[in-house]
Amino acid sequence: MAEPIHGERVVDGNAGTLTALLLYKAGSTTAYTLKSTEVLHITHVTILCEAGGDVALIAGDTAGGGAYIVEGSLAATGGLTKEMHTTPFVCPPGVVPYFSGAGTNKSTCIIEGFIRAA
Repeated sequence: MAEPIHGERVVDGNAGTLTALLLYKAGSTTAYTLKSTEVLHITHVTILCEAGGDVALIAGDTAGGGAYIVEGSLAATGGLTKEMHTTPFVCPPGVVPYFSGAGTNKSTCIIEGFIRAA
């Protein structure tokens, strides 16, 4: 059975540093730890930036070892939305996405999706 979940991360002044998203089940304010037997399906990504620069959302904690979900360059005070409702991005079992923000100002990444047993 699929359980709705969302993830978020605000990065402030750490351009290029990959930081794990915090996941939350529907209705919860407590961060959820994804189990190694669970798979995260991402259906929607929103990225907002106070300053322009390169952003990345990666399934895993390293650019070399993880699959890029979203990567690109945003204009100053830009935003990016990616819809994947027809074909969600499926992370490997137990893997939480990592976010790298743009510039030296605040960047925010929000994901929506669901989790299922692997």
